[in-house]
Amino acid sequence: MSFPAAEGVGIFVGIVAWEVLSVGQMHLLKAVLIAAASTLVWYGARHWWTASRRKRH
Repeated sequence: MSFPAAEGVGIFVGIVAWEVLSVGQMHLLKAVLIAAASTLVWYGARHWWTASRRKRH
């Protein structure tokens, strides 16, 4: 299972775009922290999902 780097970049770009459109400024540190945390949660969820599917078969 690979690390979801593309998903993390997508989350980062989405957060930056949301900030630019709603506030008019980029908060890069906030976007990086949220994207990193979300990517780690996504990776953990995929790992848990894969492990639980292997146990069933």
